Amino acid sequence: MTERRLGAHAIVIGSGIAGLCAAQVLCGYFDKVTIIERGTEPPDKQPRKEVPQGYHLHALLKGGEQALEQLFPGIVEAMVKDGSTRINGSQHLKWFHHGVWKKRFEGDIFVQLQSRPFLEKHIRCLVEQNDNLNIRYNTVAIDPILDEKQNTIIGVHAQEAASSETINLYADLIIDGSGYGSRFHQWFGMNKYDVPEEKVKIDLCYVSQTYQLNDGERDWETLLVYPSAPIDKIGGSVCRIEGDRHIFTLFGYDSELGDSRIKEARNFIELTRKLPQLTIYKELEGAKPLSEIKIHKVPYMVRHHYEKARSLPQRFLFIGDALCRFDPVFGQGMSVAAMEALALNDCLKREWLETKGISNRLTKRVYRKMSKVIDPVWKMIIIEDFRYPHVAGKKPLGLTLLQWYTRRIYHRSSQDTDVYNAFIHVMNLLCPVHTLFSPSILYKVLRRGR
Repeated sequence: MTERRLGAHAIVIGSGIAGLCAAQVLCGYFDKVTIIERGTEPPDKQPRKEVPQGYHLHALLKGGEQALEQLFPGIVEAMVKDGSTRINGSQHLKWFHHGVWKKRFEGDIFVQLQSRPFLEKHIRCLVEQNDNLNIRYNTVAIDPILDEKQNTIIGVHAQEAASSETINLYADLIIDGSGYGSRFHQWFGMNKYDVPEEKVKIDLCYVSQTYQLNDGERDWETLLVYPSAPIDKIGGSVCRIEGDRHIFTLFGYDSELGDSRIKEARNFIELTRKLPQLTIYKELEGAKPLSEIKIHKVPYMVRHHYEKARSLPQRFLFIGDALCRFDPVFGQGMSVAAMEALALNDCLKREWLETKGISNRLTKRVYRKMSKVIDPVWKMIIIEDFRYPHVAGKKPLGLTLLQWYTRRIYHRSSQDTDVYNAFIHVMNLLCPVHTLFSPSILYKVLRRGR
C-alpha cells in the first residue's frame, strides 16, 4: 500500500511523455497503476512508430526540465551522464528571429539538448522503478465503462492485439495521455457531453534528418532561423543531440513545403536556401546524413476546453496533447505535459488531505489547474501564428496591438540583454507573460531608437 492511498487502481492510456509523467504521479496515490499502450515495448532510445513526431526536433524548456526533476529526482544528472548536452540558453543558442539576431550573453538559464526518444527512455526507466506499476503493451483502450447512475467512468474496454480479445479493466481514476488522436473525445461527443473546442488551422509541415556535421569550431549548440511572418513561411533549426549528432528540422506554413521534392537529400538541403539566412545551408553543405528524411504534418492546433464543460463524468481526465495540441514549432508540448502532471499531483494531494479519497470535485479542479498552465502558452503561440493570413480560428482580443508589441520585443532582444533575458524567461515558462509588461521592460521596448 502506498503512503497516500486514494484508491486501489488507476489507469493511464498511452505511454508517451504525458502518460509516463501522469503514471509517476499516480503511483504515489494508488495501490496499482496500469499503463495501456497500443504499441510494442519500445527499442532503446529509438523513435516509436506510435509517435511519428519522435523523429523530429524537440525542445525541453527550463520550466519543463524543472517539472521533470520534481517528478523524477536526479533525471537531469542521469541524462547528462548518458550524453545529453547542457547549454547556456542565451549564450549557446544562435537565433535569427523576425529579421534580427538575438543579442547573445551568458545568462542564468541552462537547458538540456537531446532527442525525444532519449528523453522518453530516461523517463520510462524511472517510471518502471515503481513496484506498483504495470505496463500492458499491444493493448488498445477502446471506450470507457460508464456508471450512468453515478455519472462516473469506472473503467475501460480494451482489446489485446495478440488475441483480439476484449477485456474490461476497472479503475478508480483514468488518465488519457494517448495524444491528439485520442478516440475518447468522440465518445464524449456521442454521449452528448458538451465540451467546447478551439481549433486553429495552421497548415504546418515539418521535415527532419539527422546529420554528422563537418569538423570545425562552432560558436553555437543550437542554430535557429525563424521566419519573419508573413513574408517568410519557412524556418529551420540545427540542434546538437546525444552521440555527437545534429538533428536538422525544416518547417513551413501554408503548404510551403507540400510540393517540394524533399525525399531526396540534396533537394532537402537546397530548400534551406529559402530561409531568411544562409547560415544553416552552409552548415549542412557536405554534412553526412545519418538517417532517412522524415515528414510530419500538423494541420491544426486543437484545444479541448474541458474546464468549461458541465456535468462531465467523474474520474476520467485528459492530459498532454490529448487535452491540447500546440504548434510544435515553439517546442512547448513536452514541458507543458510535465507541468500538467505536477498540477495533477497538486490536486490529488489536496484530495488526500481533505477526504482521503476521490471527491466529485477532482475532475473540475484538475482541468481548471491545467488550464492555467495551458492558457498563457496557447495565447503566446496564436499571437505568432496569426501573423499568417492563412491561419484560421478564434483570434484573441487586441491581436494587432499584441503583435506590434511582441515584434518590438523581438527587435529589442537584438540590442538589449535585459529585454532578451525577460523574454527568454517567459519563453522557458519560468515567468508569467506580464513580466514583459513591467515598467522597466516597457520603457526599453517602447523608447525611441534604431
